[in-house]
Amino acid sequence: MAYPVACVLSLIAVLSAQLAFAQPESDAAYRVSTVAHNGMPKDIVPRGSIWNFGSGSLRTYRGWQYAAYWDDARQVSVARRQLPSGKWSVASLPGYQRTENVDRGKAGAISRGFGDGHEKVSMGISADGVIHLAFDHHLSTLHYRCSVKRIANEPSQHDWTPELFGPVRDNLGGPKIERVTYPSFTADGNRMLLYLRLNGGSGDADSHFMEYENGRWLRNDMPSSKLIDKQWPGGDGTVNAYPHSMVVRNGRRHLTWSWRDTPRASTSHDLCYSYSDDHGETWRNNDGKPIGRIGKMFITADSDGVVAIDIPAATSFVNGGSMTVDQNGRVHVVMRGESGEPFHATRDPDTGKWDHGDTRYLGALAAGNGEHVFLVSEGGLHRLSASRVGEVTTIASAPAQLFRDGKTAVDRERFQHDGWISAIGQRGKRISVVDFRVPQ
Repeated sequence: MAYPVACVLSLIAVLSAQLAFAQPESDAAYRVSTVAHNGMPKDIVPRGSIWNFGSGSLRTYRGWQYAAYWDDARQVSVARRQLPSGKWSVASLPGYQRTENVDRGKAGAISRGFGDGHEKVSMGISADGVIHLAFDHHLSTLHYRCSVKRIANEPSQHDWTPELFGPVRDNLGGPKIERVTYPSFTADGNRMLLYLRLNGGSGDADSHFMEYENGRWLRNDMPSSKLIDKQWPGGDGTVNAYPHSMVVRNGRRHLTWSWRDTPRASTSHDLCYSYSDDHGETWRNNDGKPIGRIGKMFITADSDGVVAIDIPAATSFVNGGSMTVDQNGRVHVVMRGESGEPFHATRDPDTGKWDHGDTRYLGALAAGNGEHVFLVSEGGLHRLSASRVGEVTTIASAPAQLFRDGKTAVDRERFQHDGWISAIGQRGKRISVVDFRVPQ
């Protein structure tokens, strides 16, 4: 029986696509593992938002890797495996479903209780082996739960079950915490930080850093944890900071962010920088001058020397991006620049001088050895140049299908464990982790 040429060509195209998607499993440059087939579908509501992944969605700790995401039961799933290639175990945590939070602000009615994609799961692991989770926030009451102690310090001694995790809480051992957006965990030795945007929305909110150590939250309320204040005499009287992340390197806490004046993305402006050498008590500008003390003296849009690179509002620049610090102490930021194109900025650790230039990709940054910094995009793994800012070299290509239905997120700790870099992605309900081999 003869088949029409068009049908044959269509079949060839389908088979080629399937082979291309299957090929990564054996590619020497990278390998793919399936975490589970239970990811929350992108089309679970007509709006088709990106539900996964956020800050800390994938982490390596003491030779094990952990993933956290929204699943198709509308619950938070937490998965783990032993590196380098152990089988994933998954625990879907009961006690809270995505649609329980109806306090959605502008996302309310059309979201059907699912929100608009802001409400991603954030995960942190503290030095006492506790796994911390914060989830489902967009100007919402805090949703926080954590594991029992030492789970991550003694993983082989515990079966991976939901019973390892406690109930959902609206506080950190202090008062109830309201109007939360963008939670993000950062480890600093024995301490664990939790960033929360509080007291407002875009263009009108404060930045807070809660702090945990050895089983309790040392800073757990708004007055003691506030660092960046929203009040500003310019614009309409308020701003908010959009941090790229906090990174700790050699005892120094680094923080970069941009400002936004109103809910309109076009009012985003400037790349800002501050650092702390005393575990976050005192914050300094690029030149080393104190501009903030947590809970006491707040950084504002008028703080002296807080702007590292002037970027005007009403351009194609928008908040968002990724930041890391290489082993030599050089700060790297990748974001959209004034032209709307990908933009790479660096800070020299010796002189404090900032340099910047256009680059080719957006994505998530991870530090390698020395001055080497890597970026994971939907297309693969790339190496950024420290000496020639903006120059990028592709190390390995990966099928973008793996990341199609989630936001690209990278495991910042994996490289220090075994020299590989991992990223997590979603296609349909399939949750995958891509491990990239980094050339030595």
